[in-house]
Amino acid sequence: MLTRDFHKMLDKELESLLIKYKDDAFLKKHKSSPNNQKSYALLIWFLEHYGRKSNYQDFITDGEEDGSCDIMFDRNDNFGDKIFYIVQSKWNIEDKCVKETDKDEILKALSDFETLLRGGKNKVNDKMRRKLQELNEHMNENGEVKFVFLSLSRYLGNAEENIASFVKNQQKTSFEVIDIERLKINFIDRKYKKIEPENPLENHPNPEESPIVLRIERLTNQGNHIQIQKPFEAFVFLLRPKTIFELFEKYGFSLFYKNVRNPLLQSHFNKDIERTAVENPAYFWYYNNGITAITYLLPAVRSQASTIQLTGLQIINGAQTVYSVYRAYKSASPTKRAQMDSEALITMRLLKSGGKDFDLNVSKFTNSQNPVKDRDFRANDEVQVRLQQSSYEYRYWYEKRRDEFRELPEGVHKVPNHLFANVYLAYQLQDPFGVLLNHNQGRKTKKDLNFISHKDHKDGRYERIFSPESDFSDMLCAFYLFKLLHNETSYKNTFSSNLYHLLALFKVAFSKYLVKKYDEKINVNRKIIQLYENQELEILLKTFKFINRFVEKQVEMTEDQQRNAAKVFMALMNPPQYEKVKSQLEDLDLRVEAIEGIELENSEDLVIGLNEDLYAADAD
Repeated sequence: MLTRDFHKMLDKELESLLIKYKDDAFLKKHKSSPNNQKSYALLIWFLEHYGRKSNYQDFITDGEEDGSCDIMFDRNDNFGDKIFYIVQSKWNIEDKCVKETDKDEILKALSDFETLLRGGKNKVNDKMRRKLQELNEHMNENGEVKFVFLSLSRYLGNAEENIASFVKNQQKTSFEVIDIERLKINFIDRKYKKIEPENPLENHPNPEESPIVLRIERLTNQGNHIQIQKPFEAFVFLLRPKTIFELFEKYGFSLFYKNVRNPLLQSHFNKDIERTAVENPAYFWYYNNGITAITYLLPAVRSQASTIQLTGLQIINGAQTVYSVYRAYKSASPTKRAQMDSEALITMRLLKSGGKDFDLNVSKFTNSQNPVKDRDFRANDEVQVRLQQSSYEYRYWYEKRRDEFRELPEGVHKVPNHLFANVYLAYQLQDPFGVLLNHNQGRKTKKDLNFISHKDHKDGRYERIFSPESDFSDMLCAFYLFKLLHNETSYKNTFSSNLYHLLALFKVAFSKYLVKKYDEKINVNRKIIQLYENQELEILLKTFKFINRFVEKQVEMTEDQQRNAAKVFMALMNPPQYEKVKSQLEDLDLRVEAIEGIELENSEDLVIGLNEDLYAADAD
């Protein structure tokens, strides 16, 4: 999804708010100024989605003599402490949404915020004066203040030093920039993944660092738990819905950081769990498998204890159960809550963390009802998140976890990261045999070496493919070429693994061509992306055809064998033969005419179609 596309979607939501609140005095006053109205609607939208406030008029201070602040409100965080939020917003038209946030705008906001903290704003409207009085009372009680700069443009970090200096000079004060890219990522999570994104205005404590107290129920006549001591220490407890509700209310989705799956906001499975919890709470334990959690430190538990204290809690199976119970309990009446807590029980298996390998295996096997693949265990890695977020600027989204996108915008396709990994390995890293090795071993072992560390397997390539230098645009370039090659009719009968060898050779040939063509250093991958997205495909296809002819001349085969294109490229499967061809291509003094002079035989040479097989999330 291009940032412009998101701006259009957001704009429609703002227009809906303008219709909904058409009788607002501010909107009537600025009826002749659509931009002012949209800017005001953005404040309402932000309060509803992030501030969790419906009565927006109590918190929007935007207007004449507003002290350069647009929103002021307070709310309690998940620790029970009150935080005072002050928001300055910069709405932008579509043409400016892709531009970098002006550093001077942030510096001015910092200056305005600093003046507020010093109490230097004298000429302000009545609403602002009341809010400033509330702010002063809050600060006198040593309360925390959070400043937010909301911008419908891209913030690229050009004011980080100034922000750090501002925060350093203030006590119990924080500052956050929420730009259009952050809003877009959150929007995609909500609308297309059906998960609740982390709210920057909500402070969830880290469950891996915080001590957590859970209330447990009697399990047997002899005590309240079952203890397993060998070979690994573990407990089995029973919990009530209220305990689950309070746990998620405080820690949110951070409870599932090590889970290979996140709870879905909307699913038939979740609705069934919620329905059982509310309508048949006594049946809940019989119908539900419960949850499995790990903790760094297992407590000593007395047989009659009513609570346990844990450190380093992570739920590695049962995210759907936790989230469904939370939703059911939150919407239930006091009477229904009492019934749920009286009748419903949830089993909790608590294991002591045995290190990364043990924890991953527990997560893997407890999720075995829906087999987990190697790539699923990497979905939360920083590099996977970064690559996915970068892909949102294109029409092909990087799928880091199977089936994570429940919907897609029109014109957008999801591509599994295992396919991106293969084409990147062959094209960018020039290792087509690595792809072939992974394919052959994967058919035997069901392992994907592209997502396994070299520390765990001698042929593991995860760190090599997914490094800090890995860039989504490079992966997208390789994917475009693979898609083009896979759909080009001349190669449809070629065994698919050979296509990766052609990708590697293409990079060598096309790089040479660009140097000769432009007599200067050109970003090869960026040029290929530009050509593909503009559907200027002829030179790309001619390059592939040039490689086709070059390989036919270099491969040592009989004349009859050379007439069979499939057999010609099968010869590339022989490493010495491939290295010979590649070396000769690298040494070739390639002329521009050698590629541009090639004629494409018919219109089928330019057929580019969507091959659904490429996007199968579970393809081998």
